[in-house]
Amino acid sequence: MKKVFTIIFLFFTSVTFAQNVKMGKFSEEEIAIKQVSYEPDAGAVVLWEEGESQFFSDLLETTYLFRVKILTDAGKEHADVRVRYYLGDNKTENISSVKAQITNFNGDDAETIKLGKENIFDVDLGDGLREMRITFPNVQVGSILEYTYKKADKNLTFLDGWTFQNSIPTLGSQYQIKMIPNLDYKMITQGYNLINNAEISNEYGMYKWTLRNLFSLKEEPFMKNYRDYIERIEFQLSQYQTNTDNMGLQWKDMLNTWELLGDELISTYREKGFYRNNPIEKELMDTDISGSTQMEIAEKAYYYVRDNFTAEGEDFIYADQQINQLLKTRIGSPQELSLLLMGILKSQGISCDPILIGSKGNGRTNIVPFPFLTQFDEILLRTELDGKIQYLDLSDKDAPFGYVDLDKHVLAGLYLVQGKSAIIPLEFKHNSNKVFYSEVNLEGSDLVMSNTLRHYYYEGLDWNKSVSSLEKQKEPLEKLFSQNSETTVIKDVEVENSLIEKNYVSTNFKIVLESAGDQDMIVFNPIKYSSFSKNPFTQEYRIFPVDFEYAFTETSNVNIKIPEGYELDDYPEETVMTIEGNSIVFSYSAKPMNGVLVIGAKMMVKNPLISAAQYADLKYLMESVASKLNEPVVLKKKANP
Repeated sequence: MKKVFTIIFLFFTSVTFAQNVKMGKFSEEEIAIKQVSYEPDAGAVVLWEEGESQFFSDLLETTYLFRVKILTDAGKEHADVRVRYYLGDNKTENISSVKAQITNFNGDDAETIKLGKENIFDVDLGDGLREMRITFPNVQVGSILEYTYKKADKNLTFLDGWTFQNSIPTLGSQYQIKMIPNLDYKMITQGYNLINNAEISNEYGMYKWTLRNLFSLKEEPFMKNYRDYIERIEFQLSQYQTNTDNMGLQWKDMLNTWELLGDELISTYREKGFYRNNPIEKELMDTDISGSTQMEIAEKAYYYVRDNFTAEGEDFIYADQQINQLLKTRIGSPQELSLLLMGILKSQGISCDPILIGSKGNGRTNIVPFPFLTQFDEILLRTELDGKIQYLDLSDKDAPFGYVDLDKHVLAGLYLVQGKSAIIPLEFKHNSNKVFYSEVNLEGSDLVMSNTLRHYYYEGLDWNKSVSSLEKQKEPLEKLFSQNSETTVIKDVEVENSLIEKNYVSTNFKIVLESAGDQDMIVFNPIKYSSFSKNPFTQEYRIFPVDFEYAFTETSNVNIKIPEGYELDDYPEETVMTIEGNSIVFSYSAKPMNGVLVIGAKMMVKNPLISAAQYADLKYLMESVASKLNEPVVLKKKANP
């Protein structure tokens, strides 16, 4: 990864900034820049941003300064600035000393307009939230926007710190904080550049980090959880000094142990009644969840909750309502339904406890090794059924027993057991593969491909959602497939959902190339509807890793019966492709055997997370795979049959 970034940096725009940037004072490079070399389509660019934090009595005050240049008409949308903060009843956060100005350039002349109250105002969003807004007037391509403000924060337990990236490219981002002797903080950093390429200084308790030439934050193909990789730094209070009457200054710990943290959360679940048997036993009086094995009992309990209760609201770690209220309304949040399922299983003598996880997209790639709850945002259940560990989740009402939402497929979680809570590794086993099988024959003058497409586990769950959506809209199932040409017809689509029984969805359908036999040559693509028949990676560079979410295999098997009177004129050659480390392997074979051309293709994604350093190799591989999958088979009429 380091090599790739080094190469890219050679082409970055070089902009020089003084150590103390002053509003209205610009370098020649800032005035001249019209395009970001490493992101030329950017509509605007952060020329410089900085934050400086220091403690005053019982609050942290941070001074912010931002300098943004508009590069295109589309970039003018960045002339509206919004900064949200929590005022609450006690002025937990407060913004003051707001100043803003815009500078436009006409040749060698620069005109600066300082903004007044009509362009700087505060909006009450309700529930203690407020928003400081700045609207810059007379914005032009080439305008430089500047604004500064101070934010006071009374919450000293968790410090916001600094995020070094923005929705537009950032040429320079700097944060510094002055620590004080009586407060001891744990520093939490995240991001490749912050760890490997930051300019860092530490003098007399003043810590400073500077990053340059950062890409904009945006979603990329196969990376919906890019927020987990943002360059940022934050702080958590570990201990503080307090003056006692008898012993003078003493350090007091702020961080609990994982055991105490777990006990605190379990106590909140107990208060809501989720560890009580009485209400659950009354609920189950007229319900049969018996079984000859623990697995059978757990499955019945799962489907009972899934099918008789409605999940509403966001998935989180706390229960808002009492269990009696949940049983009465039969409506609850996903976590409340999970806790109800836990209670049912416990009432049947089955071991079952919650696990707190920081889901994908919550902002962290890994659990921070300090016991605080803010890094967790969802729960799942861990149970032992007939001697085997099983994870349960009720986030998706369409998911069968044993399916855990993919955003919860993380490496570790906080296992909540009274007096024994601890971080444990998590592993989710499934074979989310896709298999395509086809028999190709000439029927009359039509070439008919009789196909079976089978989607397993999470592939099947997604496919079934697409099927259900079409059925609800009363649309034909043929819309599951795209047609490649005017002469191609999709017909006889039948879907069998066996997710609960066999963990797959099977789809039978036919592809008909009408009147193909009327031609001297029949040219067709034998492998239809592969996920990789078109390369999804078209961008020149990659900011974040590629995340396929899980390991899987996509297999295609095609038998082409050579029609009477025809011969093979051309067909794809055999090949095997991979990238360094063999995290992705593609193979293709084609062999004529007794009047039948047997074609096989297999894409194996062994490691679902591919680093940005391997993006160039991955892109080339996928281009080659797409090209191979689109190579045709050519059947030619014999000259003298």
